[in-house]
Amino acid sequence: MTNFNLNESYIDFRNNLPSSFTFENSENKIILLENDFGSIDLNLEQDVELNVVVLFLPSTNISKKEFNINFNLKKNSRLDLKISNIANYNCDDTFTINLNEENTSIEFYNATVINKDFNKNSIIKSIHNARNSYSNIRTYEVLKDTSKGFIRCISDIKKGSNQAEAHQELRLLVLDKEAKADSDPVLLIDENDIIASHANAIGMLDPDQIFYLLSRGLNENQAQELIINGYFEPVFQEIDDEDLLKYLKEQLKGMI
Repeated sequence: MTNFNLNESYIDFRNNLPSSFTFENSENKIILLENDFGSIDLNLEQDVELNVVVLFLPSTNISKKEFNINFNLKKNSRLDLKISNIANYNCDDTFTINLNEENTSIEFYNATVINKDFNKNSIIKSIHNARNSYSNIRTYEVLKDTSKGFIRCISDIKKGSNQAEAHQELRLLVLDKEAKADSDPVLLIDENDIIASHANAIGMLDPDQIFYLLSRGLNENQAQELIINGYFEPVFQEIDDEDLLKYLKEQLKGMI
C-alpha cells in the first residue's frame, strides 16, 4: 500500500471498510478504496451539503472485488459525488443513491478506465422516494486491449415523488477492437409530474478530435492521452495532495 501524507479531508478506507459512516456537517471529503471491499452505507443528515470524491486505487492483492456503496439522503441534503476508478482488478460496483426525503439532490460523475483482460461491471441507481428530488448521473468509461465493461444506470421515480427530476448520460469509449462495452440506461417512472432524460453512446475516439490535436503537433498517443485525461480532470482537480495526485496521473498514464 502506497503511503500518502493525508490531511483531515481524506477518509482512508483502503484496509478497513466500515459498514456505515455518517456525515453530520457540510464538508469536502475524499474516500480511498483499495484492498478491503464489501458494503457500506454513507448517510447524509438533514441540510448537509457534501462534496465527496471516491478513488478506487490499484491493489497489491489482485482479485475480483465487489463494492456496494449506498448513500442515504435526508431532507434538504445535497451530494456532489465524483468517482475515479483506475483499479487493476475485476470489479463489480453498485452505487445506490436513496433520495429519501424532499428537496434532496445528487450530482454524480464517474470516470473509469479498463485495460488488459479485466472486467468491470457497474450499477448506478438513483431512487427518488420523495417530492422535489433531483439526480444527474454522468459516467465515462474507457476500454482498452481485451477488457470488458458494462454499465447499468437506473433512475427510479417512485409514486408520490412529484416534481422530481432525473437525468442520465452514459459514454463508453472503446480504444481497441477486441475490447467490449455495453450499457443499459433505465428509467422507471411511477409519477406524472416529473422531468426525466437519458443519453447513451458507445464508440471509438472522435476522428475530428484526433485530427485537430495532430494538427497542433501532438502524435496519436499524446492526443489519445489528452482526451482521456479530460474525463478524469473533474475528479483530479478536487485533490490537493501533490503526492497522491502525481500517483493517480502516473497510474492512469500507465493504463492508457
